[in-house]
Amino acid sequence: MYKLKQIYGSTAAFYRQDLGSVVFTAGWAFAGIVVLSFIGSLLFPTQADGIVEQFAQMLQQSGMASDDGNVVFSALLLNNLSAMVMATVYGLLPFIRLPALALGVNGATLGLFAGYYVHQGIPLWKYLTGILPHGIFEIPALILSAALGLYLCRTVSDALLGKQTGSVGAAVRQCGQILLWWALPLIAAAAVIETYVTPALIQAVL
Repeated sequence: MYKLKQIYGSTAAFYRQDLGSVVFTAGWAFAGIVVLSFIGSLLFPTQADGIVEQFAQMLQQSGMASDDGNVVFSALLLNNLSAMVMATVYGLLPFIRLPALALGVNGATLGLFAGYYVHQGIPLWKYLTGILPHGIFEIPALILSAALGLYLCRTVSDALLGKQTGSVGAAVRQCGQILLWWALPLIAAAAVIETYVTPALIQAVL
């Protein structure tokens, strides 16, 4: 217990000192992308609906849903965990800020799906009913993991340019601890809710 308290204390200090501003910026960028993609889907409904339908087909082929349409918990957890880890690991590539791609793709997907529901005559609150219960855990985990990647990208880039004296290895260790002790529990909670709670809520309101 003492060791765990030490870990959370250390990661909280790292968050306050170095990571918080990156998370703040990433969060606002994500929200902006959601809003812009939603507006875009309303302005160009045919194109937006085509993108959503293609994405839905890809989701069905990913193995995250069984033949009867139910979400498979293990496949969902593994997929989300993999996406979260990759969003962070991409940050080891300097200069190109690849982790921002995860924010863009996921934010655009949320906005486009919201527009798709509106086009189908389904009230937006019903869409939010299917998103928010697990989204309150999954979205912060996504933003956090992408922010970790962006922080690593900046750290590695500064080290290569000679602008930083801090250790890249220390940054990697801190980011790994945040990923393990902060983001992973959020992803696990989101997967449980999305598998066992969200389908019942959707069935109740649709």
